[in-house]
Amino acid sequence: MFNLIKIAAKKIGNIPSEQLLNRMKLGVQKYFSGYPYSIILQTVSACDLKCKHCFINDYNIHIHDGAIKIMDFDEFLLFAERLKPMIRKASYFQFSTFEAILNKHLFKMMDEILKINPRTQFPFLSNTMQLSAEKISQLEKYPVSIINISLDGCTKKIVEDFKTDVSFEKIIETIIVLKKSTLKDKVTVTFVAHKNNIDELPEYVDFVNRLGIKEIQVSNLLTFTKETIGQELYSRQGNKFAESIFQEAVKRAKKNNQTISMPRLSPVQMGCQACESFFIDSNGNVAPCDFLAVSTPFTLWGKTIQNPPVLMGNVLKNDPLQIYRSAAFKKFRTAHRLGKNLPKECTNCIDAYGLMCSNRINHPPE
Repeated sequence: MFNLIKIAAKKIGNIPSEQLLNRMKLGVQKYFSGYPYSIILQTVSACDLKCKHCFINDYNIHIHDGAIKIMDFDEFLLFAERLKPMIRKASYFQFSTFEAILNKHLFKMMDEILKINPRTQFPFLSNTMQLSAEKISQLEKYPVSIINISLDGCTKKIVEDFKTDVSFEKIIETIIVLKKSTLKDKVTVTFVAHKNNIDELPEYVDFVNRLGIKEIQVSNLLTFTKETIGQELYSRQGNKFAESIFQEAVKRAKKNNQTISMPRLSPVQMGCQACESFFIDSNGNVAPCDFLAVSTPFTLWGKTIQNPPVLMGNVLKNDPLQIYRSAAFKKFRTAHRLGKNLPKECTNCIDAYGLMCSNRINHPPE
């Protein structure tokens, strides 16, 4: 109980006043209910792009235990049945940390989840390459909580140099279609900041504002392989040049009545929020996050660490609730909530230090 009080005090101090009531309700569900507020089932562990900065492209190269797979519908039904007690309590159900729309059964899967819990909402991530007007029309029928579009610049060259096989024009066309749909208020963008695109960030803020985007999430580059080392902006001492650009981006966002969330540029051990979700891979294994479900290499401060997967159990073999409530999983979550005594598998991941997406600094409109 003492740890829960410390966690609550830490979290409340970082919540914007206008979000306080809703976030406190979510906090009660997270910390006191004994059920996860969010479930992620990897119905797709695949992508239609081959971006060099994404760890899935190391599957079967450096990450030998990573499996490329798209789940069958009958297999999904088995997972849904096993997870039913959790789904009834969950506020969110996410169908992949990759490109969920690649699964042709996605909308049937959504129907099945809503049969179990009609109050559940669906976060949705996309690079937009497979997101057609027809599929957007189908998405409009469902309780989508957010559609987060990956867009790492505001010019064709920068975007297409960073993401392999992406089409800048297709991303922009899809955003325009989304902003004309009933999902228009759910659309956000994520900008992964690195040395080759940081100069564009202030103009990017204005660019997406002209597209009608009012929420921007900025992340730092997580370096997995040698090809991306040296492109990161953060350092132990910070980065004054990048910080000045971040400040200009915040200034423009406030002027545009946009919300922008920024990562830090120097490390502060804060813990990671990814382990708050109940993540299940396509084989039923439960891990604290998608990175730790496989032997992902993490490079930080010139040192690369590659640990075995951190698996808490398997929902096809063990009771999912017992896995979530197990002493080992509780200890893991508590360490991250307190930002102390982090598991060794997390100490080389930038998300534990406020450098990626878990603990961004939120800048609301003035």
